[in-house]
Amino acid sequence: MRALKAPAPSSRTGMRDKIKKVATELLIKHGFHGMSFRDVAERCDVTTTNIHYHFGNKQQLVDEVLRDYVDETTARHRSIWLDKGLSLSEKLRGVVDYNHERYKRFNRGKVHGRPWSLIGRLRLDSDVLSPVARESLASFARSVHAAIEEAFAHAAEVGELSPHAPREDLALLVMNLVNSSSVFTQDAGSFDRLEHFFGAFQRVILDLYLLPVEASRRR
Repeated sequence: MRALKAPAPSSRTGMRDKIKKVATELLIKHGFHGMSFRDVAERCDVTTTNIHYHFGNKQQLVDEVLRDYVDETTARHRSIWLDKGLSLSEKLRGVVDYNHERYKRFNRGKVHGRPWSLIGRLRLDSDVLSPVARESLASFARSVHAAIEEAFAHAAEVGELSPHAPREDLALLVMNLVNSSSVFTQDAGSFDRLEHFFGAFQRVILDLYLLPVEASRRR
């Protein structure tokens, strides 16, 4: 009787990626408690044993899925906030556009309140997450907050932002907008409300400290 060959490395990688992609979607839609190996297995057309082979248990699968998601999301945010070719207003717009890009994966149009962020969704389940997963969530907040602070510091340096602007306070407010975006659209049932939320910050708070373009250029 011929011995069964172990799956080729590329085959194992492909299956792992497929499982993680499906698990990510189910976690965003249903949260930690609503995602099961059975559901993932059915979507991937494999057995639950196969998923255990690749990831061990549910917590380990969630840890890896969340780590990958946080890495990708953090990188996108940092690419926006650290782009020295963009104004602060353009960076805010960039964040809104990026959020809309992710929102559209789970919602049709702009008047729906389905979950669309794994970070926002799993924060609601933090009491059952592993220390590894909770650290992933915390690392997102730390890294993005640091990038936002750097963006405001750069804006002050080039004369876009008043030297009297409370940069740390402004960065903290923006970070809270970033952190609450997914929950806000769920509560409001509309992405338009989130756009209005960011716009209100721009008009009511940020515009108080932005210098005229001419003054910025003279600097």
